[in-house]
Amino acid sequence: MLKLFPQSLGFWSVTLFLTTVALLGATSVNALWMMESLGRQSRTAAQNAATLTEQAQRLQERTLTMERSARQFLILNDTSFRDRYMDAWKEAQQALRAVKANSGLHQPVFNEWLDTSETAGAVLARSFDEAGKQQRFLFAQLAHLRELNDEIAQDVRVGIANRNDSFLHELDRQRTLLMWQLIAVGGIAVVLIVAWHLGFARPLRRVVDAIHQLGENRLADPVVIAGPGDLRQLGVQLDWLRRRLLSSDEEKTRVLHHVSHELKTPLAALREGVALLDEGIIGPLEPRQREITGILQQNVLTLQARIEDLLRYQTIAWQARRLTRVAVDVREVLENTVEDQKLQWQARNLEVSITGPNAVITADGEKLAMVVGNLLSNAIRFSPEGGTVALSCMQADGSTIIECADDGPGIPAAEAARIFEPFYRGGGQPAVASPGHGIGLSIVRELVEAHGGIVELVAAGPGARFRITLPDESH
Repeated sequence: MLKLFPQSLGFWSVTLFLTTVALLGATSVNALWMMESLGRQSRTAAQNAATLTEQAQRLQERTLTMERSARQFLILNDTSFRDRYMDAWKEAQQALRAVKANSGLHQPVFNEWLDTSETAGAVLARSFDEAGKQQRFLFAQLAHLRELNDEIAQDVRVGIANRNDSFLHELDRQRTLLMWQLIAVGGIAVVLIVAWHLGFARPLRRVVDAIHQLGENRLADPVVIAGPGDLRQLGVQLDWLRRRLLSSDEEKTRVLHHVSHELKTPLAALREGVALLDEGIIGPLEPRQREITGILQQNVLTLQARIEDLLRYQTIAWQARRLTRVAVDVREVLENTVEDQKLQWQARNLEVSITGPNAVITADGEKLAMVVGNLLSNAIRFSPEGGTVALSCMQADGSTIIECADDGPGIPAAEAARIFEPFYRGGGQPAVASPGHGIGLSIVRELVEAHGGIVELVAAGPGARFRITLPDESH
């Protein structure tokens, strides 16, 4: 593919466009030329047929005039009728030559007509008495001219019919030729479309997939794009970006671990020092001093928990970018998660229900279980004693929807926009809820978005209802 399309996408796009336009233009010009040629042939044939018909009719009229003039001359002995015969004979000869020229026929009938008319003319050219003696012969020659006229008229009609047949045959031939040209152009167009798909559509789709891959932070797989030179160069740049992002992630993880290690060392010393003070190693503490050491000890433990939460959140966020996608049954994930947390919700005397059919999607089963586990854990913490938690799944519009609802106090509207932020803990939590660290819902959002889905709060009291929408086919 790299060798077939070394030029740029723009070059090949323009080339394919101009090729298609040239093919369509050539076909159109050829079709117009065919129509013009057939039109000229049709007009010529029509004019020729009209001329032949007119000249054949004129030949018959002049022959009838010749016969009438000959009879009148023989009866009245008036030379003007003989002159009229000669004039009609000349005009008949002109009509005969026109018929012969326009019909393209070279039959003996034309020569026979000329010989017969000359013979009759020679009889009339004699004296009245001599012509009268050959009257029967003369009338026989003139009658033969009428027969020859009928034969010529018949030949003209046959010639016109043959020309019409030839024109129709040529019309059929040109129509067949044009049809095959259109089929050839259509075939070439299909080849060009296939070439575009193989040479350009696939690389462009690979560019989209590569951008989606980087957006999901799946940085382990290299980006390789075949096709035109500029798309290959874009692939090189995207792979460079992938390596930069991978290096940045690794550097960020190293910095975070180093910082946490640097914090843990003095934090451990501080915790030990506060413990020694609290135990009275350096002497008994007064009540006020013991209260202060208690505050210090509590804050040291809180700080340690925050550092551990930060590391945990960073680890999970990093893992979210490296999903192992397989076929996962969402209903089965819900059932396994409920079973794993059975002791927690039974200790609170809660009722947990699961509704919905089996729904198989392409996802990371371990990460999806972590999402459902965090939502269920939150619902258990905030649900009142003896309350209910409802889990459900369904498929609609090409997506799989997971919902988790409880009948706890719900989430205030003022806090709904921030509940997915890391380390955010809303105020006004009920006494039954054990203190959290504010990373559960942020982890849910990280993992859901890594799958190309969305998570949202669809009801904020009484009770809370979270909805996760996942595409059935993840890319």
